[in-house]
Amino acid sequence: MLVGLCDPLSAARAPEPENEALLSRLDSIIANQENLVKEKEIRITGLRNTLNKAKSDSERLGLTRQLYDEYVVFDSDSALHYANATSKILSRSFPNDYDELTRWKLNAAFIYTVQGLHDTAMKLLQGIDPSKLSLEMKSMYYGSISYLHSMRAVYVQSNHDMWKEDICKANAYRDSVQALNVHPVAEWVWVPVATALDEERDDIKSLNIKDLKEVVDSSTGASRLNAINSYWLSRYYEAIGDEENMLKYKTKAAIQDALIVNREIAALQEIATYLFAKGELNRAYNYLVYSANQANLYHNRYRMVSLSDVLPTVRDAYRVELEKRDKRMSLLVTFLALVSLVLLGSIIFIIIEFRKLKKMRNLLKETNAELSISVVERDKAIAGLEKANADLNEANTQKLSLIAYAFKLTAQYINAIEEYRKKLLRKYKVKKIDDLGVLINDPELIKEQYQGFYESFDKTVLSIYPDFIDEYNASVNLENRVSPEALAKTGSLNTKLRIYALRRLGISKSGDIAKMLNVSIRTVYNNKIGSQTLDDESAE
Repeated sequence: MLVGLCDPLSAARAPEPENEALLSRLDSIIANQENLVKEKEIRITGLRNTLNKAKSDSERLGLTRQLYDEYVVFDSDSALHYANATSKILSRSFPNDYDELTRWKLNAAFIYTVQGLHDTAMKLLQGIDPSKLSLEMKSMYYGSISYLHSMRAVYVQSNHDMWKEDICKANAYRDSVQALNVHPVAEWVWVPVATALDEERDDIKSLNIKDLKEVVDSSTGASRLNAINSYWLSRYYEAIGDEENMLKYKTKAAIQDALIVNREIAALQEIATYLFAKGELNRAYNYLVYSANQANLYHNRYRMVSLSDVLPTVRDAYRVELEKRDKRMSLLVTFLALVSLVLLGSIIFIIIEFRKLKKMRNLLKETNAELSISVVERDKAIAGLEKANADLNEANTQKLSLIAYAFKLTAQYINAIEEYRKKLLRKYKVKKIDDLGVLINDPELIKEQYQGFYESFDKTVLSIYPDFIDEYNASVNLENRVSPEALAKTGSLNTKLRIYALRRLGISKSGDIAKMLNVSIRTVYNNKIGSQTLDDESAE
């Protein structure tokens, strides 16, 4: 998995702005490679499904060709499979089309060459009779042999004679391709540069690259041919020592490869080697890891072998640089921790001193305030005492009024009882026993007495407690509140208000309250403040 593409681990000279922009674009495309692969796999799946449903060889032939084109730089095994499948269909349907049969043998030989199976590829190429080929196909045939020898030269680099022999043969076949002169300029315009570089000629600078540069600079869209042209142009600039242009066109080639999901890549690996030499370990390491993954997925033995030489070196340098960074980070963290401790100690000291100073200032301020308001406080104290005395006098007055009212009420009820006794006595003396029973059993008499008691009680409570209703409403929920307007119309309290008034007067026992109001204890209990159960007035 790629990490930190744009965060160099070590100080290095940054590329020119144009090249940095190209490298950043390359980073972005590589980071998005998973989506590009998914798009390609979707196209391949669609083609394979269509191939499975094909009913004729002509349909199958077109589809196997398309599948080869999709796989040729994406999956070598699958590309070889569809190259052979195409050859089989051609052998059945067009057995006399020697050019087309040869084309697909060349395609198969290309895959064998990439996979490092040079002998297999050579046997396949040796089975082709070039005298039967058209000029166009003959140039492709010579190009394939040239590519085989150039790739095999890589594997025998340790043996200079064998390497030289393969390079000479590769260049000789390239010369044969150029001698035929049958291809469009854009397709083979890179060949002179590749030949000159392989031959290690001294006149590289004098080489005419006008056509190649024009083709590369004017090309649009991503294709394998555009990537090849950009790559060889970069190799030319590398040979003449122009590093900026080398990096520019090699990065363009890598971008082309990444856009078409080309896993048979050389440009990115060479960019990584260049950046590693310049000290950009992070990019170099990530590019090499990406290249190794692509080579492994493509089964490209040559790339895996070449990467095995450079990747361990870059990986070790990357690891060493990471360790150095970790050490620097550890030292920095330690330093910051010490600075933080010193800073924390300083802050604590400043806070303590500041609090002391603030405390002294507050103390001085409080002393001044106390001195300045002493007269005001004395006046307020005197005013408070006067008000308390007035309240006490008022309370004493109310207390005396209540005592007088209680005596008066008691006397009234004693007189009422006396009148009731005399009335009963008169009935008894005249032997009106039935009338006496009726009088004794008449509840209206007692009810009238209690009604009078209630009226006196209500007036007394409302007179000594002007805020009685407000106080009551503040102590109950919204549903149980009493409307002052409704109370003003009736001028009397209900049972619940009377119970509340008696409790307000200090009578707390439910039995005592029940006897005084002539109600049941249950009614007293149900009408406690805060209860949601309201007793009916008929319970009295």
